[in-house]
Amino acid sequence: MTRRWLWGAGAGLLLVGAAGGFLSGVLWDRTPEVTIGPQAASGSAVPQSREALVAAWAAELEKAGKGLPEGWEVLTAEEIRGRYLHQKVVNAPKAEGIDPGMARRAD
Repeated sequence: MTRRWLWGAGAGLLLVGAAGGFLSGVLWDRTPEVTIGPQAASGSAVPQSREALVAAWAAELEKAGKGLPEGWEVLTAEEIRGRYLHQKVVNAPKAEGIDPGMARRAD
């Protein structure tokens, strides 16, 4: 009888210890969530003011051999930002321009 009682008490203590360890582990890991990311995750920051956006867009268009389109003055800052980012992507070097041998397929 005492042997059974000791085994039952030991198993009960083991279960209580395991449950306590689990709960303390769950409650201990209460780290706050990150709510603020890096200001400029990419390599270069996008200009914020309208004047800076127009200057950057004009520079990207100049790289492509183009000028500002007719009626660009009526565009909003968001529209200019979108066109600037599009032109920046268009002007980005292609894989063949970066490393001419990389586009070759392996046989």
